[in-house]
Amino acid sequence: MPRPIDLRVALAPLDTYTELTREPAGSGWLRALERPVLVAVIVGTAVTLSSAERVPIGLVAMGILCWSFVPALQLLVGAIVSAMATARPITMARSIELLFMAQLPWSLWVLVVTGLTTFTPIPLPQTVQVLSLLVPGVWTTRIVYAFCRTALGCAPGRARLLAAAHQAMTWVVFFTYVFLVSGIRGRILALVGA
Repeated sequence: MPRPIDLRVALAPLDTYTELTREPAGSGWLRALERPVLVAVIVGTAVTLSSAERVPIGLVAMGILCWSFVPALQLLVGAIVSAMATARPITMARSIELLFMAQLPWSLWVLVVTGLTTFTPIPLPQTVQVLSLLVPGVWTTRIVYAFCRTALGCAPGRARLLAAAHQAMTWVVFFTYVFLVSGIRGRILALVGA
């Protein structure tokens, strides 16, 4: 039985992306947007489940809608990185489709953390949750590098630069969001006496 494509991308990204880049493109933008929609469903459902501990369809739909900004921002970051590869051998839509195949590490992280914090009595300290971000972060960086090497057709140095740019933009967006919604800004201002 063949492995699912997302698992193949996660475990052998260079070989899998090389193979996928040779295949004919899908159905353009419609196909390219399927995975971002799946990311919205995963994130929206997980956040709803972790906060409400139940999943009524209306609440899940609202969670998906409210959290759809996550894949939208990821799509923007992916489009910027793909546009920076001037010799890209594939269309922008195919580039987005292939890049979103790199979501498995983050999807697993979201599902595992949600499962542990929602369904087990074991407390998961915030420090552990934050440190656990390193696993999908490093794993995804490896996948994005392979994407840049194969799907974007970049030389190794350029692929490292684009993978670093992708990760930098992703983490800046993530920490900006955390900064804006966590109330940490007020605590920092209070700490410095402003």
